[in-house]
Amino acid sequence: MTNTPGSRKVTTQLRILLLVAGASFLIASVHGQESDDSAIQLQLSSRVDTSSEDVRSIIANYEAYFRSSSEVEGDSNYWNASETDLYEDFDFSRASLFQGDMTAETLFQYFSPFVLSVEPIGEKYQIRVLYSSDTTDPKYIGSKVWCIHKLNVLKENGRWVFQNLIVELTKEWKSQSYGLIHYFYPENHSFDLIEAKQAQAFCERFIERFDSRGAEPFNYYVTSSIDDMGLLENFDYYFVGITTGKAREGMILTANGNEFYPHEFVHKLLPANDNRGYIIEEGLAEFLGTKEDPNEYAERMKSLAYDIRDNNSEINFQSVISQSVQFNGYPTAYPAGAALCELVYERKGDQGLKDLIHANTIDGPEIISSVCQILNVKERELKIAWEALVLGYLEE
Repeated sequence: MTNTPGSRKVTTQLRILLLVAGASFLIASVHGQESDDSAIQLQLSSRVDTSSEDVRSIIANYEAYFRSSSEVEGDSNYWNASETDLYEDFDFSRASLFQGDMTAETLFQYFSPFVLSVEPIGEKYQIRVLYSSDTTDPKYIGSKVWCIHKLNVLKENGRWVFQNLIVELTKEWKSQSYGLIHYFYPENHSFDLIEAKQAQAFCERFIERFDSRGAEPFNYYVTSSIDDMGLLENFDYYFVGITTGKAREGMILTANGNEFYPHEFVHKLLPANDNRGYIIEEGLAEFLGTKEDPNEYAERMKSLAYDIRDNNSEINFQSVISQSVQFNGYPTAYPAGAALCELVYERKGDQGLKDLIHANTIDGPEIISSVCQILNVKERELKIAWEALVLGYLEE
């Protein structure tokens, strides 16, 4: 179980996701503006020593990197070779920086980038860039500071290229391995052997249960705060992408100071399926992972149940399965997808879940079609059963 109280962790995660969603409305307002590469320019603090040729080169490369469609995959020409060889998505900050429909142009236009510092650390440099808007609107003031982006910069083949902070930050960390999980943690962390063995057992059961024998080993980085975890994704401060745990390519990050994070384990262990969409992906992680803590799982489900019970006109089966309503104080996909998974399990057991794991659930219509086929029901029957299951959590 996590080391923080489940209800507090859930509240924090959902509040954060709602704030990010609110910021997206403001971001959308700049999408229609005329723009060109000149929009991707950095403002500089007087602390930045522009008399240094190295510093000028680093700033120029940072700007050029963002002009290279970095929101899509990033240009490897501006990144160090060891990480581009190791990872497909080698920039650990990319996915969080470019939430939703954000592009590099939009990011630079709305959250004007301000270089706080470019300073040497040994043979490397480190660049810190504040992304902040000029809004004074109370509706959006909470997302005024998008992040403070921080990258290491090293010289490779005669030019400056970027590097994720995690390389230096974890260099002196301790490590232990249990099954597929290779733990990394700072010296001041008290490693929980019981949780590590619990995690190993969870992964082994999952692999056996769902034929996930192709699951690969992964690193698990333990931190004890969201800001410490943010540093592992290159943020000195972050609002965008903030959460208490994240599964990414070849690794899991946690801010809970724990060794057992079943929700994120599910993301790493699920058999690959390019046609599995967000709702079912998160639904499976909730039902098969988060439910290891029944109280936390029930709290997620009750958020949706209250909306259904109170006849919230915006929250209904169609709106959450289609994700036309993504947030209402919580991310609707999590409980909506979990309810579908729970319904499939109740009626068809593990075989039904296996069918769902491998089904085409890329979007709303495909989800409904696949689940109806697995359960052998019509859409109206599915809707009624789904609502009844969700509302049942109010009786607990």
